[in-house]
Amino acid sequence: MKYLEIAKLVLALFPVLISAIKAVEEAIPGQGNGEQKLAMVRGVLENAFKVATDVTVQFEALWPALAGVIGSVVTAFNASGIFKK
Repeated sequence: MKYLEIAKLVLALFPVLISAIKAVEEAIPGQGNGEQKLAMVRGVLENAFKVATDVTVQFEALWPALAGVIGSVVTAFNASGIFKK
């Protein structure tokens, strides 16, 4: 997959990622469950990709970029106090 395709998809999904991250944090508050929370976000996105009819990209090709963005968002939210420890 080309860099620009990945970048466009990640940017298009950015608001969805933030909403999903916040929803998962509400469902499973607190520390120590990062892997479980990431798995939940991945599950939501992966299942949406499975039923989408206009997807031109395989989810597995996009997931590494999405996981990196999710990690960056969570780190920023933790540092800024959006997610309370």
